Amino acid sequence: MPRRAVRGPEWRAMKAAPATPRDPSARPASLSASPGSASAAFGTALALTALGVALLLAAGWLLLATVPGALDAERAFTAAADCPAVRASAECRHAVTAAVTSVAADHKHRSTDYWLGLGHAREVPEALPGRLKTGPLNPGRADRPGAAGRAVAVPPRLRMDGRVPVFAAVRPGSVLHLTYWRGEIRYVDYQGLRQYTAADPRGGYRLPFAAALVLLSVGGACLRTAYGRARRRTAEPPAHEPLRLAVPLASVLLISCFAFTTPWVTGGVPTALLLMAAGAAPVLAGAAWLTRRHRRRIPDTIRVAPLAPRADECFPGRVLGEVPYSHEGFGYLVAGPGLLAATPDPAGRIARRPVPRTLTAVRVRLPYWTDPGPRPAPGSQVVECRDGATPVYVVTQPAYVSRVLGALDRVTPCACAPPATARTRWSPVRRGRRP
Repeated sequence: MPRRAVRGPEWRAMKAAPATPRDPSARPASLSASPGSASAAFGTALALTALGVALLLAAGWLLLATVPGALDAERAFTAAADCPAVRASAECRHAVTAAVTSVAADHKHRSTDYWLGLGHAREVPEALPGRLKTGPLNPGRADRPGAAGRAVAVPPRLRMDGRVPVFAAVRPGSVLHLTYWRGEIRYVDYQGLRQYTAADPRGGYRLPFAAALVLLSVGGACLRTAYGRARRRTAEPPAHEPLRLAVPLASVLLISCFAFTTPWVTGGVPTALLLMAAGAAPVLAGAAWLTRRHRRRIPDTIRVAPLAPRADECFPGRVLGEVPYSHEGFGYLVAGPGLLAATPDPAGRIARRPVPRTLTAVRVRLPYWTDPGPRPAPGSQVVECRDGATPVYVVTQPAYVSRVLGALDRVTPCACAPPATARTRWSPVRRGRRP
């Protein structure tokens, strides 16, 4: 039969520790946020609100002005017919011929631009029946003698949309048929092949629409974060824990990437919106579930039983706060019978700065962003104390928290948990586990 674990006095002391209240209003007055931290939280919420509103305004401008204009241009180009043989119009398609003078591919970083050099263009009176016999820059002059087949002005270089099929097939001297619409060359024809230029209006709404969806996602996340900060401005700030940061950031990143991709894989605005909503719903649900599960498993306050040290012990730790016994560079603590001191000596023999007897431990918690001093090491815990009305923070590893509490428990008993009566060494409970 397997042996059962023996539960000693430490287990009974830990089990007898009172439960930590989750409601901020139920906490003692000493645990409420200081005016400085509340002001910082309110300032952060205000900045996030301003950023979110700015992003939403930019997204609204793209959705209400840029995207509809691009959609109207695409529909007009698709419905445009060939220009009549009487008079030119910007709303119809008009073709000219031009000879290729050069073929060049400009490589820029990770992209490549494909350019065709063009010579003088001429009207196409017979090769393309029904097309206008005057150039795009000289409309309404087809009735003049010698107008058919005259030279017209074209841009010296034409940027193509990709390499195939026309760009890869032409050579200097090849004759192309250029089709104008609204004053720009939209596509070229060569020996039965057709390739659109960079001025192709089809799908021009996709890039501003994708940018608008990304701005909506990020702006909504900023407003949601600002709302959460404003609600917590009179309570404790959020703990500095990897999961509490990783879940919101990962959610926003996934939704933004999905939002930017949907316009390129769909054929219209309604389909893209439905696909984005279908993809964002499981991401938000998973983030909410992980956040709720994480909050239930890891409370802000950690129950630790004090353990009075029988001899002086030196271990890594710092005392932070606006008190005279908090010094920069003092990265070690000495805990002994009735003694807790900060020292820069790893052996704990010199330059000890003992804390006064007025320092009282309030609770043990995880590090916060608003804590003074440098960022603590991963896995550290904070013993939140009070020296009169001044907050003091003792930062150390979880294995030494019970010794810090035992050293501070020499005058006033700590409210974190009842003291353990065993003389053996005791390690604090890991976060997320309940007895």
